[in-house]
Amino acid sequence: MRISFLMTIRGIRVLASFSFKFIRMLTNSDKETIKLGKDFAKKLKGGEVVLLIGDLGAGKTTFVKGVAQGLGIKKHITSPTFVLLKVYKVKSLKLKVKELIHIDTYRGLDLEGLENIGAVEYFGRKDIVCFVEWGAGLEKFLKKGKIKVYKVKIKNLDTYKRQINI
Repeated sequence: MRISFLMTIRGIRVLASFSFKFIRMLTNSDKETIKLGKDFAKKLKGGEVVLLIGDLGAGKTTFVKGVAQGLGIKKHITSPTFVLLKVYKVKSLKLKVKELIHIDTYRGLDLEGLENIGAVEYFGRKDIVCFVEWGAGLEKFLKKGKIKVYKVKIKNLDTYKRQINI
């Protein structure tokens, strides 16, 4: 995966661009976390499942807001904690991705529960990208199905500063 972003080093704006299998970034605000999500969205081709790992309030939904913006979704993105699954339409004609699926398994939703709400049907579809909050336990299942999986680990370092590992 290749990612590009602007950063300031000692007052000088620098465009950094690199390929990675693993990246660790520090963001200092919601705005920067959203920007990282937007950059990440540019690399999605469809069929990926992104497992979001982090404590309550770490910034998982904030990261998804950025991805949604990067995909051209205008709707307000909120955590699917109480509804379990949200579907957002991607209206861009340029992209192969037509839907972003945002799932929350915080309330103990296991594989059977995901099947019951129809979430499993979205995994691996080439016209969809899925983001699963609290989804670390799904990795083995997804890899068995040869589904492209990314893990995004988000750790709060203070109120707005986050360490994000992709």
